[in-house]
Amino acid sequence: MSSNILVTTALLAMVSITPALAQEQVPASLESFKPHEVVEAFTTEAKTLALAPDQLRRLDSLHVAVRDERHRWARGPGIKAHETLKMKPMISRERAYADALSILTPDQRQAVVQRFEDPDYVPSVPSLASTVPTSLESLKPHEIVQAFVAERQGLGLTDGQVKDLQALHVAVRDEPHRYTEKQHGGKGPRHLMMEPMISKRRAYNDALSYLTPEQQNRADKQFRAAGYKPVLDEATKQ
Repeated sequence: MSSNILVTTALLAMVSITPALAQEQVPASLESFKPHEVVEAFTTEAKTLALAPDQLRRLDSLHVAVRDERHRWARGPGIKAHETLKMKPMISRERAYADALSILTPDQRQAVVQRFEDPDYVPSVPSLASTVPTSLESLKPHEIVQAFVAERQGLGLTDGQVKDLQALHVAVRDEPHRYTEKQHGGKGPRHLMMEPMISKRRAYNDALSYLTPEQQNRADKQFRAAGYKPVLDEATKQ
């Protein structure tokens, strides 16, 4: 992480969060977002809020600082190390929300809170902008990350990028599932269906975030090329 990002994070942490802002609750519309995506939600409302250029620059800097403050990996009970890693954000969703609010004027804060709390509001963020290529649609979320690692040579990934992607694969694979009650027909028996907590789209965009812009373009073209068939990386299965 660059010194500029560290300085930005430190300054925001020390001087921008007032006690009132720190008590702000994250709106329900943003509760499923990652901390850095919460900041992006503010940026996408730039025109609605009439944000000044300086405010946009500060939000962009905050977004990068939160996004690149990569996760810490906590070990849980288990036997194999690669099966016990759990991903925990270093910067909480509440902290990111309060930091973003602190950049706005009082009127802008009131306006954006009302917008986020509107029952019909559906936020969108650039970090989830890329759709999953058809060639990867049949894969599970964690297998999509494996596909990136398998293309390490073609994408020109560094050892550090490969390590980060392998850690992401474990985090996505081991994330507990949610269970949704389903019913066969109108009067059929009810049963629980297991669904991944992390969607395919999120896994794909998260994997892209570890790549440089040039590598991202290369990966997107490769995965969307006619006739492309993904090969899962065997190293991540160990």
